[in-house]
This record gives sequence, structure tokens and C-alpha cells, in this order.
Amino acid sequence: MNVLAIGCHPDDLEALCGGTLAKCSKRGDKITMVTLANGSAGHKILSKEEIVKVRAVEAKNAAAVIGADYIGLGLDDMFVRRDYDEGVKRVSDVIRQTNPDFIITHGPNEYMVDHSITHTIVFDATMAATVYHYPTAHPDYPVYQGFCPIFLMENSNLINSFPEIFVDITDEIETKIQMYENHKSQIEWLRVHDNVDLSESIRAYSRCRGLQCGTGYVEGFTICKQAGHLPLKRYLPE
Repeated sequence: MNVLAIGCHPDDLEALCGGTLAKCSKRGDKITMVTLANGSAGHKILSKEEIVKVRAVEAKNAAAVIGADYIGLGLDDMFVRRDYDEGVKRVSDVIRQTNPDFIITHGPNEYMVDHSITHTIVFDATMAATVYHYPTAHPDYPVYQGFCPIFLMENSNLINSFPEIFVDITDEIETKIQMYENHKSQIEWLRVHDNVDLSESIRAYSRCRGLQCGTGYVEGFTICKQAGHLPLKRYLPE
């Protein structure tokens, strides 16, 4: 299957669904990891231009751990809402380019607006990608045919998250951590900005869901319940 995972910032996908993507890779899926924002606000010392370059390299290296492609759409941190229409255009082109069987992205009630608006951009882009006269930067990409299921990652820190689909990532937890730890600049930034070691947190949150499910480590998801997006089968790995 073609799997399209769309996060807001470099490192969001690794933190929230990295284990699931690793399992998808193992079963032979074609995976494309996309970020809307470029990480431009995520450092105290490096300039905006410097950190954008650093985070692009880190994101590519993280995706390479599982053999995934990486696409950065280049919107500035904290201004994804401002650039909403441009975001829809860019995501719709990626949908046409990758022809996904299903999409993984953020839910609508995240802790920061960049994450929440990413959900809305992705949802709207799934319609835009099917419309023949919707503007595109890539007229060579075929119009996307129909709709596809959208699976929503859990909220950061599991707050106000009520997952209904669970993926056992026990065998992939170290791969998930390896993917995330490619984002060295973000790890440094979060230690300064939030006084948190997210590698430790990622392991703890996955273990929490694992305990609830009676296994080692788990990632949870909800289904985007809208017309044309309801899954007819199990798309995510068991």
C-alpha cells in the first residue's frame, strides 16, 4: 500500500506514529513522510535560516531509517494558519503525487494551532486533490481518484486522546526512538524550551498505551469519521 503520513513539524511523525510507520515499512508499504512546517522557530541560538537547513537534513535522515521518502512543504513555524490556502495547495499536490491508500495525520484538538490547522489542511486537501480545476503547481500529477481513510494520531502527551485503533509497536520501539533521535536540534530545543527529554517521554507514552492493551508498547489512532473517508478494512498494521 501507499502510506502518506503528514505531520506539522519535523519530528512530529516520529514521535506520534513512528512505530506504526516502521511496521508499515516491514510489511512492504511505500511510505512518504511529509511536514508542512520547516522548523524555523525551533532553536534558541541558530538563526531561522540555519535551523531550517538543519531540520530538513534531520528529517530526511529519520525517514531513511525505515526507507521512507521525505517531503518538506516549507511553511514557517507558527504561521501555518496564515498560510492555510497555500498549505492546502501543496498537500493536494502531494496527494496527487503519492496516490495514497490511506493518510495518517494530526487530530483537530492539539495543544498548538500549527498542529490543529494541519489536520484541517490535510482534510481539505483530500477534496482539493480530486477536483480537476483546482490550482496546482504540478499539472503532470494525475487528479486523485476518490477519497481515502484518514487516521488521526494521538494528541501530544496523550492529553484529551481517546484512541479506537491500536497498533502494537513492541518490536519497533527502538526503531521509533532511533528515528526520533535523528532530530538532535529538536531534542536540544525541547530541553531548553520545555525542560523535557522527549525521547524518554515517547517511550513512556507508548508504554502507557501498551499497559492498557496488555502488551509492551502501543500507538493509538482515531478514524476521521466523514463521508467518503470511512475505512472498509484494517489498513493500519495489527
